This record gives sequence, structure tokens and C-alpha cells, in this order.
Amino acid sequence: MELLNAVKEVLSWHDLLFLEESLSRWAVYFMALIRPCSPIVTKEICRRLEMSQQLEKLFGVERFDSENCLNWLEKHQDVKNSILYQQLSHFKPELILYMMANAYSKRTQKIISRYHTHLRHIKISINGNDIKEIGVKPGPIYHKTLKAVLAAKLNGQVVTRKEELAFARRYIHQIQS
Repeated sequence: MELLNAVKEVLSWHDLLFLEESLSRWAVYFMALIRPCSPIVTKEICRRLEMSQQLEKLFGVERFDSENCLNWLEKHQDVKNSILYQQLSHFKPELILYMMANAYSKRTQKIISRYHTHLRHIKISINGNDIKEIGVKPGPIYHKTLKAVLAAKLNGQVVTRKEELAFARRYIHQIQS
């Protein structure tokens, strides 16, 4: 019952954000209800309820991944924003909210909240065309550079487009040296 109350609180908090995104509230409650179930039992529940493969994956695979991530977050609370982003960015909003409700400490809830309200919306303003203009041949270095620029932006090292380009130049120079 405690987890269901926590889900209600988290969903109420989420409603107050006035975000314009679709959210399956029932899925967050359902994950709370099946939390004690093993992957095998979860799969059987999904099969008996004739859930789609997508929902079966959400409840039977991604939920366990989110619980593992939550356990990691509980132990690593002083992480850089880029690491937090890396850990959480592949989870659907329903899983993020489930993690918040399932967190043992308020501090972990705040960390997840920081990702959900702020970090997940951060984007960089440069792209592959900018790297091409620097004079770099297309290849894996583009992805690595853009990823490094995003990490720098998340960690507050760069703010403006000009700073992003300067960081990218330094990063590329460092890799190519």
C-alpha cells in the first residue's frame, strides 16, 4: 500500500509540472502492483492479460532495468549531471516516475526529479555539419564529439553555441593528437 501511495504522490507532482506529454498513469500503478513479481511471473501475468509485446517488455524487462538503475542511484548520489543523464535517458517517463515512487530516500527522488524536470530537456545547438565545417572527415568521431559536448553542457562547462563549438574543437584536437 505504501508504494501505491508513493505512486499517487509522484503522479500528483508530475501533474503539477504541466508537461505536454502523454503518460500512461495506469502503467506506473501496475508496475507498483507487480513489483514483488519475478520476471517469469511478470511474463505470465502479461500473457494472461493479453498485453502487447511492447507492454510485456516494459513490465518484464525495462522495469527490472529501472530497478537496477535505481539501486545504483541509491549508492551513487553524488554523480555528475552527464552520468545521471546517461543512466536515465533511455527510460520512458513512466519508468522514471516508477523509480521516483520506488526510491528509498528523498535525496534519490530529488536526483531523479532533477533529470525529469531539467536534464532530459537539455540539447546542444551544434550538429554534424558544424563538425564538418571544423574540417573533420565523417566518421565515429562525430558521434563521440557530440556526446562529449552534450556531457559538457549537462555539467555546466558550456552554455552558448560559441562555447559548444570551442569545446568541440578542443575535444577533436585532443583525440587527433
